[in-house]
Amino acid sequence: MADEKLRREGTKRGVSRAGTAVRGGSGMQHSDPEFNEQEQRFQNLERRAMRLLHETKGYRSSIADMTASQLELADNLSSFLMDIQRPQDYQAAYRQAATNISQSAQPQFNEIYTRTVMQPMAQYCGYIPEFQKAIKKRKQLADDLERARRALSKEQSKAQEDPMAIERAEQDVQYAEDAYNTLNRTLIAEIPKLINSRVYVTDPSFEAFVKTQLQFFSDSLQNMSSVQQRLPPMGGTGDDRVLDERVENVMSQIRSLNICTLNV
Repeated sequence: MADEKLRREGTKRGVSRAGTAVRGGSGMQHSDPEFNEQEQRFQNLERRAMRLLHETKGYRSSIADMTASQLELADNLSSFLMDIQRPQDYQAAYRQAATNISQSAQPQFNEIYTRTVMQPMAQYCGYIPEFQKAIKKRKQLADDLERARRALSKEQSKAQEDPMAIERAEQDVQYAEDAYNTLNRTLIAEIPKLINSRVYVTDPSFEAFVKTQLQFFSDSLQNMSSVQQRLPPMGGTGDDRVLDERVENVMSQIRSLNICTLNV
């Protein structure tokens, strides 16, 4: 009897000390600075990774939008000058170059960029929700452990103790504690591994990102070179001034039209 009483007193003291750690639902989290540090690091990673994924998608969309706008501009320019008796060769060449970029260079860029940049980043970010669920599960296990300890404390505080009920409550505490500690240790060990592995994703993806840009703009330049060959020869730094004078001369002729001076 004396041994049984001492064992129960020891259990009560243990529950009292442990109950302080989990009291209030989130107390256990505050009592584990090692986990708190890793959780903060994970939250920073999550925010930055999702933003980077968003930006990679945005860049792909911007290239597609630019090439589509370029082709639309070329089509509208051709329509705008359709009835000109002496169309310039470079206008047709520009439309052809824009078509080639839209139908060849941009789809090739899109395929390579998606495969080598976006997909690896999306796959990496796909693991983040798994860690989010595990962190949420840890909180649930902490709450389960708190309830189990309260139930044990309640059984031990009864005037007429029920040894069988106390034993069951002790088993519940042990089960809840084991589940919580296992997940807690796993998160502390594996969050740093997730964070560190980002380097092995971003390094090759960034290299592919640069190479796909170079290839796309090189292909675009090659197509635009055929347009440049049909433009009037460049005359040096005075070309801008000459072009400005030509445009201003045309604008002056338009302003001199009678309809422009009626002030209606």
